[in-house]
Amino acid sequence: MSTISRWILPCYHTDSEFSTEPITIDLTDNLNLILSNEVWNRKFEYGFTGGLKNTEINDIKRASVIIFPRFISGMVNENRIPELIEKHCGKLPEYLKVENYKNWSHNIGFAVIEVEYKKSLKTIPIKKDFAGYIPNWNEEFLNTYHKHFAVLKELKFFFLAGLHLSFPTTSIVIRDDSSINDGFFQINSGQRKYATLKASSSFMHEVLIERTKLKNLIGNLNGLATKWHFNLWPIKRYLTAVESYQISMDNLLDLLYSLEGLFSKNTSSDFIKMTCVLSLANNKKEAKSLKEILDVGFRIRNDIAHGERSYDLYDKIKLAGKEKLAQDIYWKIKVIVAQMIILATSKLITNPNLRNLKFNEDDFLDLIYKEE
Repeated sequence: MSTISRWILPCYHTDSEFSTEPITIDLTDNLNLILSNEVWNRKFEYGFTGGLKNTEINDIKRASVIIFPRFISGMVNENRIPELIEKHCGKLPEYLKVENYKNWSHNIGFAVIEVEYKKSLKTIPIKKDFAGYIPNWNEEFLNTYHKHFAVLKELKFFFLAGLHLSFPTTSIVIRDDSSINDGFFQINSGQRKYATLKASSSFMHEVLIERTKLKNLIGNLNGLATKWHFNLWPIKRYLTAVESYQISMDNLLDLLYSLEGLFSKNTSSDFIKMTCVLSLANNKKEAKSLKEILDVGFRIRNDIAHGERSYDLYDKIKLAGKEKLAQDIYWKIKVIVAQMIILATSKLITNPNLRNLKFNEDDFLDLIYKEE
C-alpha cells in the first residue's frame, strides 16, 4: 500500500485545439535528479528546504503534473470541475471542510501536482481525531505532511518555470475584483484521507498549450532539472512576474529585473537591449521593433523605479507611433525575457564550467561576428 500526496489548484491553461482532455507530464526522473543534487543548498527557497532535505529519494514511486485545460466551447456541464476532481482524487469527507472547489467556475481548468510514495502512512488522522478543539495529530503524520508539501511546492515552481518558458503566452488583463486564489492539499493512503486548504493563484496566469509541442516542454524540463539546484535568480524573478493573472505594471519591473539578472552587475541597459536584438531578431525590421519595445519597457521601468510616475494597465503609451495599452509592453517583454532565459539556459547546460545564467561580452561579440 502506497501513499499519494496531491496539490489541486485552479488553472487558466488553454489547449490550443480547445480540448479539455487532461495533459499529463511525468516528472519522476526530474524530481529524483533535483533531490539527488541537494537542491536545498541553493541560496533561495521556493518551498521548505528542511522538508526537501529529509525526503527519501528511494521512497518516491512516481511524480507528475496533470493539467485539466479550461473549457472554451461546446455543450457545458456546470459541475464538470467538482466531478473531474472527485473522479481523480476521490470524494473528500465533509468533516475536512474542503469544498471550495465545488464553487469553481466551469470555464476554468485545474492542475494536480501529484507524488506517490512507496511506503504507506497509517497515521493519517480520521474523523474522531477532529472531535476536540485541537485536532489530534500524530507526530509522524505532521513530519510527513511537511515533507510531502515541500516536495509539491518545489515541483510547482519547477514545472511552472518549464511551462512559461516553453509557452510564453500573451493575453490581456480584464479588471476583476473576484480573483481566484484557491486550492487544497491531500494525502491518501489506503482508506485514510486527509485534506486541507492550500491556496495559490500560480496556475491562473494564462498559458496556451500546444500539444504538438509538448516535447519542447519535456525537453526544457529535463534540461532545467540538471541545473535546478543552481542559483537561477532570473528564473525565480520571472516566476514572480507571472505568479498570477492579476498582474500590475510592477510585474513589468519583475520581468526587466529577470532580464537584467542575465547580465553582470552594472551592465548598461543599452548593452542588454542590443544583446536581445542580436539574439532574437531575424532581420532589420524585427530588430527595430524589438529595440523599440525594450526602449519603452526600460523607460517605464525607470519612471516607476525613480518615482517619476505610476502606470495603470490601461494607461495609453506610444509604441511604433501608435497608441497602445501599457500592459501590451508587459506581454511583449514577457516573451522576450522567456526567449533570453531559454538561450541562457542552453548555454548553461552545454558549458559544464558555468553555474549561473549569464551573458557576457564574448557572447555579444560572437553574435556580431558569427562564424560562416
